[in-house]
Amino acid sequence: MEDCFNRSFAGVHGTIYGGGVYFSSNASFSHQYTKPNALEERCMFLSRVLIGKTTIGNSSMKTRPLGFDSTTDGNHIFVTYHDAQAYAEYLIIYKSK
Repeated sequence: MEDCFNRSFAGVHGTIYGGGVYFSSNASFSHQYTKPNALEERCMFLSRVLIGKTTIGNSSMKTRPLGFDSTTDGNHIFVTYHDAQAYAEYLIIYKSK
């Protein structure tokens, strides 16, 4: 938690919309990237994300294009490139069926 959202992990699951930290407004989509612990619990952050001016991202982007603050898929995925753009407000621990 000390490092919050660490961009050095960018690319672990691909960088289709750019090489930053990925967020989604769709919890079901984010659930796909969680892993259960020994008690079958999963964790997900509910975060405040400053997306600012967005543009459609692509896998060749290492940072946001000039004049834009973040990249997107045009729907529910947003990619940030600066640590101050996101704040983890809540840690949600849950079990799925």
